Amino acid sequence: MTDAGVSPFPVKGEVAVFHGELYPARAAVGFWPCVELLPEPGRPAPEGVAPREAANGSVGYPVAPERLEAWYAVTWTFRWRGELFECTAATPTTLEGDYLGSDEHFANEHLKRLFTDYYGVFLRDEVTDLAEHHEDLLQPLHALVRRLDEADHFRPKTYAVHRGRTYPAADEADASGLIALTTGDDRPEDLIADPRDPGGERFLAAPEQLDAWYRTHWTFRSEGEPFDVLGTVDGMLKAVYTGGSWGFANSRQLTPEKGPDGAPRFTVKVDLDGVTDLEQHRTDLLADK
Repeated sequence: MTDAGVSPFPVKGEVAVFHGELYPARAAVGFWPCVELLPEPGRPAPEGVAPREAANGSVGYPVAPERLEAWYAVTWTFRWRGELFECTAATPTTLEGDYLGSDEHFANEHLKRLFTDYYGVFLRDEVTDLAEHHEDLLQPLHALVRRLDEADHFRPKTYAVHRGRTYPAADEADASGLIALTTGDDRPEDLIADPRDPGGERFLAAPEQLDAWYRTHWTFRSEGEPFDVLGTVDGMLKAVYTGGSWGFANSRQLTPEKGPDGAPRFTVKVDLDGVTDLEQHRTDLLADK
């Protein structure tokens, strides 16, 4: 029999632990990789966290993942007449759940059907083995942040190598044929300070002064079709479709937008683990100089 003092809460959802307190939570859309705390009505706001209004008008409190003790998804399961269910709703006297078993005769005899799924509503006193389950969301988020950082968020980048040192660089030479290098605290004596940079961190190099000048970009395939990565948005890869199938772009509802040159293109946002053939490419820009 189920302990009458045990009640599934939340029945299904996400929970974050901040300063030892448990809060309903969600990923902060548009504010990745933060997690938004969602205190219940009447509950004090989390201390030291500024509120943020989401696009739907709801208010959350975004917290960086490194400030959380935990973030996890909650589900509950129970058994009725020995068969396993996932809890979908709860009252003080009943539990509702989706059937997770495979006994079709049992399902047809005792349960209601919705399309291909079976569910039922049961008295609490008839339910056994009520159990809470957690799926960790915080460690996978930390791992994803590290992966994106290691690859510089997969954005196309341009670099130049001068006297064995690699610097971020412009992807085109200026009108005088010189290439701008962002050298930071370095002050290469044989290069010219860029007069257009008031911060003094850019220097100009002629192509013959460079050991290398190259552009990097990433590509992948999704459902067998090719994409060029533009960067990351909310922890997902954003990429432009480079295939030629309008039917694929239409059926997968890719997003139409204009590129920097004004030409139309289709883009997509996809999970990092949802792509294949993710590969970095290097294009030599000195080859034509």
